[in-house]
Amino acid sequence: MSVFGIFFGPIPEIFWSVYSGQPFFECIECCVPLIESNTFVIQKKFVGDEAVFEMAMCERCREKMVTEYSEETRQNISRYIREQFDKLSAEHTEGSEAALTQITELRQIEDPEEGAALLEQCIEYCIVCGAKRADCHRYSLTGLCRDEEIVAQVTPIGRTPLMVCDKCESGMSDLVSQQTRDSWDRFMARHFDGPPGVEIDSPTTYPIAF
Repeated sequence: MSVFGIFFGPIPEIFWSVYSGQPFFECIECCVPLIESNTFVIQKKFVGDEAVFEMAMCERCREKMVTEYSEETRQNISRYIREQFDKLSAEHTEGSEAALTQITELRQIEDPEEGAALLEQCIEYCIVCGAKRADCHRYSLTGLCRDEEIVAQVTPIGRTPLMVCDKCESGMSDLVSQQTRDSWDRFMARHFDGPPGVEIDSPTTYPIAF
């Protein structure tokens, strides 16, 4: 049974920096401490059990980056994920349309065990196809955080954090415009020495879930 609500809990180690072995400290773009941002986003890519790409970005820099992406890309990906998530929800949730109309605000979950279950619901299954993370050789994780907490949120129309399997990410690569690809390539060249390791074993590194 799906759990709907919002939970604020400690950032799990899977969202920590592999490089430092600690929670991310500063924004990759502006180098300002993340604690000074209202919210920030963490993105990691995995091949097997190994994190081959990671970064954290403050709210201001993320918003600036997103504005550089084409409107075509933003609309295409948002529509695709929403359509696939709706299909997945319809298969597992009876009366999902009725549930959606009844939710005016999210219930904040206080119980740690219930919150952990909601967080697991987010990161253990691909938001697009529902594949189990344990069965995926390659996948991406994206988490929204505030202060020293991760925001776990599940509604009938979406959720965060996001887990996206490689198959679904690759399937969405055609939705990314050339303008967006160029913007992402400039970002990568600015912050990473050569292509990230994920390119060795994955067909796309574009920020589908970012």
